[in-house]
Amino acid sequence: MKEKEILRIEHLQKGYRNHPVLTDVSFSLKQGHILGLIGKNGAGKTTLMKSILGLNTGYTGQIRFFGKLLCSGDSALRERTGSLVDVVFYEDMTARRNLKLLASLSGLSHEIRAKRIRELLDFVGLTSSADKNVRTFSFGMKQRLALAQSLLTNPDLLILDEPFVGLDPVGIEDTKHLLLTLCREQNTSIIFSSHQLNEVCDLADDIIILSEGCIKVSDTYRNLENSGVSFIDLLR
Repeated sequence: MKEKEILRIEHLQKGYRNHPVLTDVSFSLKQGHILGLIGKNGAGKTTLMKSILGLNTGYTGQIRFFGKLLCSGDSALRERTGSLVDVVFYEDMTARRNLKLLASLSGLSHEIRAKRIRELLDFVGLTSSADKNVRTFSFGMKQRLALAQSLLTNPDLLILDEPFVGLDPVGIEDTKHLLLTLCREQNTSIIFSSHQLNEVCDLADDIIILSEGCIKVSDTYRNLENSGVSFIDLLR
């Protein structure tokens, strides 16, 4: 069966104050696939993800989601995406209360919201800490809560900016397991950026390497692995 294309980017360009950040980016993502986005600092990874999420405006080019042109005001399509980009919590509220507050904006009924929050807290391993204030959380626990927050609307597309940064080895493995579970069991498509090449290799079906605002490499992980090329050399 042919895999459905969930996202298509065509000739995306974005700059700030006449400084180009993305100069010509085009790629597509299939449903249920994980895309690893890597590149040096300043390569344009976060700008690309924010543009897809509608957090950046003033870009040129096209972003299509399930074949439909994505516009900043299209809330119906935006609700089908979740993100871990510039996440902010209310530190003096509990984890559960943070999720309730965000869920109240979703339009779901109270009963469905409560059930979804319980499921997500269990999914990310925070059930026992659900009623503790977020300011008492470790960095890894906040990352887990951010992931739960990004999944509230059961999104088709998940966009994660450096989801492994600051995590200890156990946290990294747990997060990888959660993402693979989402992909395999719910057919969620995922784009994530990382400087951790091991995590990219463990997770990604497809890999894009950005360099100075352009795509330097775009291929499947399997093809790149079989080529024998070093990822460090590709990043240079």
